[in-house]
Amino acid sequence: MNTTEITAKYADEMIALRRQIHEHPELSNREFETTALIREKLTEYGIEIAGIGLKTGVVGILRGGFPGKTVAIREDIDALPMEEQTGLPFASKNPGVCHSCGHDIHTSVLLYCARVLAEIREELHGNVMFLFQPAEETGTGAKQLIECRFMDVLKPDVFIGLHTGTAFPVGTIGVKKGPAGGSSDTFHITVTGKGGHGAHPENFVDPIMVSAFILTQLQTIVARENYPMNPGVLTVGTIQGGTAANIVPDSVRMSGTIRALDTKTRKSMQDSIDRIVKSCSEALRAKGEVQWDYGMPPLVNSDEVVDQLIASAEKIIGRDHITMIANPSMGSEDFSCLFPEYAPGAQFSLGTRDPENPETKHGIHNGKNVFDDRCIPTGAAVLVQFTRDFLSKSEL
Repeated sequence: MNTTEITAKYADEMIALRRQIHEHPELSNREFETTALIREKLTEYGIEIAGIGLKTGVVGILRGGFPGKTVAIREDIDALPMEEQTGLPFASKNPGVCHSCGHDIHTSVLLYCARVLAEIREELHGNVMFLFQPAEETGTGAKQLIECRFMDVLKPDVFIGLHTGTAFPVGTIGVKKGPAGGSSDTFHITVTGKGGHGAHPENFVDPIMVSAFILTQLQTIVARENYPMNPGVLTVGTIQGGTAANIVPDSVRMSGTIRALDTKTRKSMQDSIDRIVKSCSEALRAKGEVQWDYGMPPLVNSDEVVDQLIASAEKIIGRDHITMIANPSMGSEDFSCLFPEYAPGAQFSLGTRDPENPETKHGIHNGKNVFDDRCIPTGAAVLVQFTRDFLSKSEL
C-alpha cells in the first residue's frame, strides 16, 4: 500500500488528536499531560518507549523487520507563554498559554508517523526513533535529550523534522539547503559607575552615559566588523537603570541577543561584545562586565538529506508543491544542536496557510494565528515516505 493511502486512513483521528493537544498547551519543562498522552498513544501503537530519564518528553523506538540504519524524526511539544486570540472552538483552556508556534501540529504529525510506520514495520530495513522533545521555546530541550544520552539507545544515521510554515499554503512544503536558521546567544551587560546627584557630574561616574556609548558601539560589530556575506544580527532588548531624573545610579543593566549563520561569525561577535563593553567602560572610568547564556548553533541543513527529502516529497505532493526557500531565517531552532554534530539532517517548512483565510497569515508567535490542520496528513505522509525510502532495501 502506498504512503498516501495508509496515512489517509488516520487523517480525521489525528486532526482530532491535534485539537485535543491544542486545547491543553503546556509550557517548557511542564509538558506533563502532553508527555502522558504521547506515552499512551505510542504504547497503543506498539512503539517501545526508551527509559532515559527525561522529565518531560518521550523517545520512542520502532525496530523494523530487517537490520539497517536508523532514522530519527524529531518534533517539539511545548507551548508559549501568551494568550490565544483565535476564538476557535478548541482554543487553549490554559490562560496565558497557547500553541501559537504550532508545536501541537508537530506533536500530532510525529504521533501520526509513529502510527503509520508501526503498521508497516516489517518492510523497514532499519529502525526509527521518534524524538518528542520538550522545551524548544527555552532553547534547552535538545540539550536535555543529549544529556540523557538518547543516542546510547540507538545511534541515528539521519535526523529529519519539520516546522509549521505560515508563508506556505497548506498541502505544500518549503525546503532550504545549507544554512537555514541562525544561532542564538543571549548577553547580559552590567555597567558599574558611581552614583550621585545629577547636578554634580564632577562627583559621579555616569553608567547611563557609558551604557549609551556602549549601545552605539555594539552596532559597529555588524556594520564594520562582520564579513558582509556572513550576516549577523545584534539586538539589545532591555536596558534598566535609575530611579529619578536627578539621581545618577550606581549601575545599569542591558541584555540582548546575537544571531549568526556560521560558527565563526558567532564566535567573533561574542568576542567583540566582550571587548567593546570592557574597553568602552574603562575609557569612561566605569566597569563593564558581560555574562553569556550560550544557546544553540546555526541550523545547517545537509544538501544530501534535502535532496533525499525532495525526492520523497515529490512522490506524495508533486514537485510543484515544493518550494525552494531562497533565504535563511535568523530565527533559531534547537534542532540544530543535533545535526550536523551527531549525524546529517534537515528540517523543512510545512505549509499551514489557507489562501482563503486571512487568520492563517498572521505568522508564528502571534496569538491570533490559525494553523490550518489539514497540513497534518501532508507532513506525516512526507516524513513517512522519507523514512520508507531511507530504510528501503535499496537506499537512496
